[in-house]
Amino acid sequence: MVYATRLSRSKGHMDSFLLIEAADPKKLTHLEHPEDGIVSGGSKGFHHGLHTLDAVHSQLTGGKTPHTHISTKYDGSPSLVFGHHPQSGKFFVATKSAFNKTPKLNYTHADIVKNHEAGGLREKLHTALAHLPKSAPKHGVFQGDVMYTHHDIAKNTDAKSHHFKPNTITYSTHRHSEEGKKISKAKIGVAVHTQYHGKTLEDMKAGAVGDTKKFTDHPHVHLISTKTEVEHSHYPPEAQTKYMHHMREAMRAHHKIPEEGHSAIAQHTEHLKTYINKSVVEGSKPSVEGYKHHLATVHGTRAAGKKSAAGKEAQVSKGEHLIHHAHVNAQHFENMFAAHHHTEEAKNVLVHALSSHTTYGHSIGGKATKPEGFVVSHQGHASKLVHRADFSRANLEQGRLRKQ
Repeated sequence: MVYATRLSRSKGHMDSFLLIEAADPKKLTHLEHPEDGIVSGGSKGFHHGLHTLDAVHSQLTGGKTPHTHISTKYDGSPSLVFGHHPQSGKFFVATKSAFNKTPKLNYTHADIVKNHEAGGLREKLHTALAHLPKSAPKHGVFQGDVMYTHHDIAKNTDAKSHHFKPNTITYSTHRHSEEGKKISKAKIGVAVHTQYHGKTLEDMKAGAVGDTKKFTDHPHVHLISTKTEVEHSHYPPEAQTKYMHHMREAMRAHHKIPEEGHSAIAQHTEHLKTYINKSVVEGSKPSVEGYKHHLATVHGTRAAGKKSAAGKEAQVSKGEHLIHHAHVNAQHFENMFAAHHHTEEAKNVLVHALSSHTTYGHSIGGKATKPEGFVVSHQGHASKLVHRADFSRANLEQGRLRKQ
């Protein structure tokens, strides 16, 4: 289905028609940044990204967007799929492997030992299986991030505060705060963000969890709310002006890209995504010249890994072809990078506003930081709003260090 939506001038909205093709909701295995829409989906992807941002802007300025849901993104690990199987009714816990062609579902503690080797993951799954049935609804499949188990809290509590670091971010709260009191009693803390709908596990589709009212309160299960209370956010006029500037500049750059330009860019989607992520880690600004250098490096490395002369030559040839194609279409790529940049900057303004009211303290390596980000479900399609220069860089860098 295609939606033609007019973004009105009221409250500073963009005055343009955006055609949005609504994607079918799928299993929540990957979320995309709205600025990457132009790379992954061309003009339609770009428009969906802008429309998503404008819906957030509308909520921050008191508007009503009933088909848009904003939730806080928690940096938990592992991502846990759990609930009662839609056909058998049996309770299970699983990682994202619940959606593999051959799913790994854990109905018993013996299943966990059989299906998973990592000791830390096993501990989390054992704890989830032991305690989540005390709180979970009798029907339904859910997904959330494990934020801590009681073993983590026992090791990371001082005289004043509880601390837990499930992944990159360390979360902190006073022991005598409302959340702190829950943590003191809980065996597991989970930020539930998704509910699945469907008659079979294979056909289930993801939807946002607005609240956890269907869950039963139990002291052993700390349900961490992912609801973002935009009414408490600080979004001053100067921030709104900055947001509108970047939205206009993004539209201006996008309008310079013809259909054949988007077709040219589409031939580079995966390489461009890798290059943009690399730019985030390095703190550099994406450019055509930088991208061409990236292609040369990638295919040079691949060529070096080939044993035969023919294999080496094939990789060099592929790289040269892509570099030439990017060079010939340089203006289209420059306009795409400009649209991407301004969309990202508009998003960062919104992330800053949404981050102005938080429940927990956040830090990375002892340095105070913002929350990981936010998830926006708009017209059935979810995107992540993350300040990449802050969190994504730290997360990508940490992932790189783990591999070394």
